Amino acid sequence: MAATRLLLLSILLTAFQAQSGELVLSQDLALDYAEPKLISHSSTTLILKYDDWSLSHRVVDSTAIYPKINLSGIEEVYLHSIFLPARRDSLPKWLQVLAEEQARQFGLPEGQVVEETVGNAKILGTYNQQNEEGYLYIFDRVAIHQMTIAGTEKQYKELIRNIRER
Repeated sequence: MAATRLLLLSILLTAFQAQSGELVLSQDLALDYAEPKLISHSSTTLILKYDDWSLSHRVVDSTAIYPKINLSGIEEVYLHSIFLPARRDSLPKWLQVLAEEQARQFGLPEGQVVEETVGNAKILGTYNQQNEEGYLYIFDRVAIHQMTIAGTEKQYKELIRNIRER
């Protein structure tokens, strides 16, 4: 009887491990994720596709956020300012306007801003209910990560919960 339970537990654990994964974001951060239907990598974007939702990840390139605009050195302040309007005051007027426009595209100020900390990393984001899309920026000590989810708010919140320290 005990051997049967041990065997059953072993099978369940093996099945669980086969259905989940760990995406290493940096030496300090990881994302636990359920086994996707499809994993695709195109150029600088990693896409995890599920039956009814998808997740994309990329490391932010300050020279490619907007065509012909190089945000090198101010990308962190700029990205913060999209979610935290008080941060816009330190930016040139034209960049403040751009941040306001980007905030509207993300569904702000109607959407609620997510502001969390995982270890030394800061997470900023929002979920746009109208478009059923969530946007996350993870600021760690080495890079800025952008994650976009096309799915429900519940899936978006689960994504945030699955970001952890390594």
